Amino acid sequence: MSHQPQYTTIVREAFNLYLDNKIDLDELIERLRYVELQVQSEEEEESDRKVWFRFFEGDTLKTTIDEIEKDLRDPAHPGGVILKRGIAYGLDANELEVHYS
Repeated sequence: MSHQPQYTTIVREAFNLYLDNKIDLDELIERLRYVELQVQSEEEEESDRKVWFRFFEGDTLKTTIDEIEKDLRDPAHPGGVILKRGIAYGLDANELEVHYS
């Protein structure tokens, strides 16, 4: 149950709003956590699995919501700058994927 294509649209919209400065980081994280709760609710038993994102083909980082929040919290941090570029590239290339494992 790794790839979750049914959530790509809502996640894409959240990232686009964030990159366009229409929502702040807290709102982005709230929307991503909502998706994670939806995915978890589909499971029959609790687990420690998490939602993670593949932003573009060849992206092997399996970026989690916690990592996104940490990296984007400081806009001047190099990791945050790189992450924003990766998100933007993935959205432009239409390669964003939502996974759960």
